[in-house]
Amino acid sequence: MGVFTLIFALLISGVCFWVSIKMIHLYFKVNSWKKTPATVISKKIELHKRVSTRRSPYGIKVDYKYIYNNHEYFNNKVYMVELINGQVNHMEPAAQKKLNEINDLITILVNPKDPAESVIFSSGIGLSIVIFFMGALSLLIGIANYN
Repeated sequence: MGVFTLIFALLISGVCFWVSIKMIHLYFKVNSWKKTPATVISKKIELHKRVSTRRSPYGIKVDYKYIYNNHEYFNNKVYMVELINGQVNHMEPAAQKKLNEINDLITILVNPKDPAESVIFSSGIGLSIVIFFMGALSLLIGIANYN
């Protein structure tokens, strides 16, 4: 039984470490991008095409434009998790609250190596740290049960 627990704990901790390190790295990378003013073209709440839960199926869609190095760009990335093809779901009141935080003129983060890549919100390292420590806890439990 101890070997099974150890293997299961190693799998869980491996996934937790991989996901958290990837997201922490993305967080620091995105926060090193250049802050740039942008103009909101449109914003709305919409149902996600891929709904993960029935209680929080809403997302916010924001189209914006910005000028970087004398070129005009258009984008609709709201959260940094979207940069790795993620999806952020909200309950409708939370989506409305987040949408209300976005004014007509906003500051975005633009990737200086690829100015077509940008994002509005880049906060959220806390969850990645929690996932990392959950992986560490899983590893400790697996080792403790193996001995």
